[in-house]
Amino acid sequence: MKESRDISFGLWQILNRTQHLMLKARQKELDHYGISMRSSAVLEIISRLGDKTTPIALSRQTYVERHSISEQLARMEKEGLIEKVRDLERKNLVRVAATEKGNEVFLKTTERGTIKDITSVLTPEEQKQLWSLLAKLRGQTMKILGIKDWEYYPPSDPNKPVITDIEDSTPL
Repeated sequence: MKESRDISFGLWQILNRTQHLMLKARQKELDHYGISMRSSAVLEIISRLGDKTTPIALSRQTYVERHSISEQLARMEKEGLIEKVRDLERKNLVRVAATEKGNEVFLKTTERGTIKDITSVLTPEEQKQLWSLLAKLRGQTMKILGIKDWEYYPPSDPNKPVITDIEDSTPL
């Protein structure tokens, strides 16, 4: 077999496989609360955006297609985690809010021990460097996909504040 000297494919593989393992570890943690990573992410976004949360905002924040977000919201509504509310001023607009049960589940998932354990092998400076590098890759990928004018979250600058729990959830 011929050895490849193209580091980009090896980098792609290590990023992909590391992400896969990290997601498995996080899901194992979330299994204790009976929630999926996608549902957890939706609850985090609702917490951060507050009454500005719409299915379109969720789609943009998660980079997931609108129909997939709609299916996710239907499941979460059935589970009693969220509710959809018609906007009183714009009748064609639907807002998404966490229910009391959704907020309770979200609060339980904010400890994020697995995430802290995984990233603890990096110094604070290495974490900022990795953040900046991943933000560059995200930006290039969005450029290739023709995605423009979307709010980057988390922000590209690792020194900007990142809302991490419900106590910091005032809308942006």
